[in-house]
Amino acid sequence: MSKARKPLLTIGIAVCLFGGSLTSAQGADPVTVPAGFTILGSGYGHGIGLSQYGAQGMALAGKTATEILTWYYQGTTVDAIAVPNANIRVGLIQDKTFVALRGEIIPGTTGGGAINVVIGSNSAQVIAAGVVATFTTVAGLTQVSANGIVLGSGTTVSITWDKAVTVINVGSGTDATLASASLGTTTCAANNCSRRYKYGSLEISSGLFGDSVADLVVVNTLRLSDEYLYGLGEVPSSWADAALQAQAIAGRSYAINKTSNVTDCNCQIYATTVDQAFSGYSKEIGTSGDRWVAAVNATIVDVNTAYAVQYNGAPISTYYSSSTGGKSQDVREVWGATNLPYLISVDDPWSLVADVNNANSAWTDSIDQATLVANLLAIGIVIADVKTISVSEKYSSGGASKLALSDSAGNIYNFTVGPSQTITPDRLRTLLGVKSTYISSIEPGLTSVPATTPAIVAVPAAPLPAAKPVASVAGKLALSAPNSVKRNKNINLSGSVTPHLSGVVVTIERRIGSGSWKKLGTVTTNKAGQWQLTAKSGSKKTTLSYRVKTSDARLGKITSATKKLSVK
Repeated sequence: MSKARKPLLTIGIAVCLFGGSLTSAQGADPVTVPAGFTILGSGYGHGIGLSQYGAQGMALAGKTATEILTWYYQGTTVDAIAVPNANIRVGLIQDKTFVALRGEIIPGTTGGGAINVVIGSNSAQVIAAGVVATFTTVAGLTQVSANGIVLGSGTTVSITWDKAVTVINVGSGTDATLASASLGTTTCAANNCSRRYKYGSLEISSGLFGDSVADLVVVNTLRLSDEYLYGLGEVPSSWADAALQAQAIAGRSYAINKTSNVTDCNCQIYATTVDQAFSGYSKEIGTSGDRWVAAVNATIVDVNTAYAVQYNGAPISTYYSSSTGGKSQDVREVWGATNLPYLISVDDPWSLVADVNNANSAWTDSIDQATLVANLLAIGIVIADVKTISVSEKYSSGGASKLALSDSAGNIYNFTVGPSQTITPDRLRTLLGVKSTYISSIEPGLTSVPATTPAIVAVPAAPLPAAKPVASVAGKLALSAPNSVKRNKNINLSGSVTPHLSGVVVTIERRIGSGSWKKLGTVTTNKAGQWQLTAKSGSKKTTLSYRVKTSDARLGKITSATKKLSVK
């Protein structure tokens, strides 16, 4: 949404004057910088639009769902409208080599669990309750197997079931065994029913979805007005009725505006917080799930008519976040959009009141020196170490608008935090590893480490040229694999990232012989910055090549060296 722009960068070099001789510095104290920084703040998320904890606070104070929504979305109305698109395509899974699913009986019912599988334009095949079906891409088509038998292949496979007695358990993995294991060994039960879907139908497709690798996506198509919302896992079902109804209407309004098909998922809306957290049947069968269903139903007139938030007679994109630091943020401060006049800053004291039990009404985070320097480098800010860092100015909402840093050499860096800047508000949260930009203080830790930049003595202050910093690779990727392996055997691939950061998403690619590179899978590094993946060698003699990639913001966009092995 924003374009890159040169940061405001002012650098001054401290002048240190000493009496007496300058011939020896052997007795000088070593230059150090803090080993890390402690960051205090409040709120969680981008802070735009509805505050979910604020809505709960308003509901506890006696406000209605309409009063809540029209407060956070200024100048709007809450109206019963004809829902313009009856169904919505929800992207459950993307970029997977294997998918598995199993039909299960809904607790408290009998006779369910069977599923109907339609491969391409063929007739439906019935898979019995409890039987696992697996899906993978073979020659560009989706191959379906069950009970050790290949049932057929087609570009798209459709799955339907009796929603009165059946839910579908959906999992994935790097091979059929792991995908099947991801389903678990127990059937759906209250508060133990993740990855289950009750409504609509499933579609599993093979294709090039936004990249050059043929793999699988899974889409759940279901009715927007109610079925989709029954599975929206955004707020606790135990909350006050008005807060639940406000969330249901906001969730519906957001979904109504998601009409375009997204290539990367072959869907209209993701099932994650990229859009809205969709947890399927687990929401409905969880603790107080009946209260959530009742709240959704209270916002419906009939299957085609339901309540939505409108501005000038049109449903709006109802952006929302968990909580704020006491005021919501104007969308122009965060994303720069000027065509959303209802997303302005409003008071939100309810996010901070004790009654709502908001764990993020005040939080403390920390970041170590190496991670901070790497994160800065990843967005093109070259600084050897950080001596001090602070929020020097704030927007009227309380979100950070200026960031000031200094290094051990006395250089001072001032950055504007805003749309079209090197450090946007969203990027600031990633840079510091914090929950929001409502930052009250940044303090140095109690320990220190040697500085990377030596102290500069008796050098006149001079600004750097006003040039855009060059983005640099801030880390390295390592890959380990055997030199040779026998046919039809497992290959243990492993590696690490440097610096040793957790939560780095690593993509593993494979090339067979002199063919093209294909995505094998993705993994996430552990606390030690390490990852591992098990692959198959195949049934033919050949040469396999492997490489790994990441575009993690903390490391930059990097690719490992290629590792080759012989299949004998």
